Amino acid sequence: MACSIEFFKQFPIFKDLSYEELLEVGKISHQRSLSRGKRIFNEGEERTAVYFVVSGLIKIYKVSEDGQEQVINLLKSNEMFPHVGFFDDTPYPATALTLTDAELIVVPIEGFELLLLQKPQISIKVMRVIGKKLLALQERIQHMSTQTVSQRTVSTLIRLSEELGEEREDSSVYVNIPITNTDLANMIGVTRESVNRTFNRLKKEDIMSYNRRKIIIHDLEKLQTYEF
Repeated sequence: MACSIEFFKQFPIFKDLSYEELLEVGKISHQRSLSRGKRIFNEGEERTAVYFVVSGLIKIYKVSEDGQEQVINLLKSNEMFPHVGFFDDTPYPATALTLTDAELIVVPIEGFELLLLQKPQISIKVMRVIGKKLLALQERIQHMSTQTVSQRTVSTLIRLSEELGEEREDSSVYVNIPITNTDLANMIGVTRESVNRTFNRLKKEDIMSYNRRKIIIHDLEKLQTYEF
């Protein structure tokens, strides 16, 4: 079943497309419902589609040579994956798993490439947006590389709060993510012990609390201005 163009309008990659062009993308796409704990694709498999999250939470991870799971990213509604997108023929770079029930839009790469051949103006518009996103990602990586371990941990907490958090009446922010401190450490690129030290300090100052199912930011403003 073709997908509504209203959904695609939310994504930067399609933001410059006209109504008619979005309609063509919708025609080649379909919706997929998945329950919690389902693999969407495995690292190394042939890349056949790009996915867009309508609802739910998706975990992107790799498995190391010794069998350890390394979380790369957490994706929520209105995000796409894999981020290598359409213009690449490499296999899936990581494994994708649903952490909650999820609704996805699936855009087959073969169908999208055929659409680009038929309507090259779409390709130009999409590639222009991808170029901007790559520049923004480079700037973000450069900024993270200049931070201390604790600053990187706090920056990640702020990002998770802003992207995945749910604000409550008491102004606290609940981030419901079923991952461990080890998972977070892998995302940040630091050791679990470093994450634990930072978390314990923030907990002692009543800025946050946490368990294996959620992180609660009691004072987001203080976290955003925190100095070590």
